[in-house]
Amino acid sequence: MRGKTNKPKIISELRQKLEIYAQNRLALLDDLANLNDDQLRRKPGPGEWSILQIVQHLVLAERDVMQYLPEPKELIARKRNLRARIFYVVVTLILRWNIRVPVPAKDMVPDGNTSLSELRQQWDKNLRWFRGYLDSLEPEDLKRAVFSHPVAGPLTAPQAGKLAQLHFDAHLWQIKKVNAIVI
Repeated sequence: MRGKTNKPKIISELRQKLEIYAQNRLALLDDLANLNDDQLRRKPGPGEWSILQIVQHLVLAERDVMQYLPEPKELIARKRNLRARIFYVVVTLILRWNIRVPVPAKDMVPDGNTSLSELRQQWDKNLRWFRGYLDSLEPEDLKRAVFSHPVAGPLTAPQAGKLAQLHFDAHLWQIKKVNAIVI
């Protein structure tokens, strides 16, 4: 009985975390709107990403993990084996400690050919989709691993949300560093 009373609270907490993430994302986009196109596109060094590429990577990575935003009922639950559980922890540590690693999937590599306005629209679409998915959740759905990270493997909604926040935080630090260099 105790587990059933906690699950709706978990869904509520997940929605609250999503709203904090959404506010942080909007604050970043609003700050970046004050930069000119040259500042957004300038790379701080060889092999480095521009601010625009970093934002594009964040958008693409979310979309990739969320399986390209299908209808929520079309999401297929995947089994989380021991390897996936271990690699999920590894990925969270990499993001927390800002360890530079190669982009884990080609669909997450930015080309830098999208405007900040277009990226904002795409990111808004990602967020609207995830909100809709959360609205469709039943408490028992929290354990369903319907998302997929190329390294961490199958993810539940809480795990996907946590990785999205850690990923955002890691790249926010990178954007601030690039912004200090290009301005």
